[in-house]
Amino acid sequence: MGSLGPKMLNTANRRLDWVPTIADITKPTPTELNAGVNLTCRVTVANYQFGITGTNIITDPSPCDSIEAGAPGMDTFEASFDMFRFKDTVDDLAWTTFTDKNLAGFLVERVGQVAEGEKPEDVPYAADDEVAIMQGLTLSPQPLSPATAGFEKFKQGFAPQSFAPRAIVAAGA
Repeated sequence: MGSLGPKMLNTANRRLDWVPTIADITKPTPTELNAGVNLTCRVTVANYQFGITGTNIITDPSPCDSIEAGAPGMDTFEASFDMFRFKDTVDDLAWTTFTDKNLAGFLVERVGQVAEGEKPEDVPYAADDEVAIMQGLTLSPQPLSPATAGFEKFKQGFAPQSFAPRAIVAAGA
């Protein structure tokens, strides 16, 4: 095996958006994705959860089976973030976007895929980007208690409705 290139860092390497409308989550357009609310710098790294968290195993043996063999069943998924509050309303987009439970939309996450020196949160979505998209409904925003000195935050969870873990952004508008 030859020499491998540098590994991808998990810091300063993601973009996360809340998008109001996507016609086809397997082939989103740059226009759809770039119309969302950029949450990247508004979420905390602690308690960042977005994606498949496991797979249920289906076991249903017959009386003649000698072991309880399983088959992969439905995946379990979680989307939940602690989000910062900001003094200025213009910066407090997460709080003013997630106002109640049952709001419909799409969470979109892109990992990497930007040039060296570019900030992922500043680079618009483009054709051929690989993104993870979850269609979901918001849960009630939960203000977090100030247990220690720090920043005001709230927890925002989502009820997933569908998930495309490796969607490719379509060319065109």
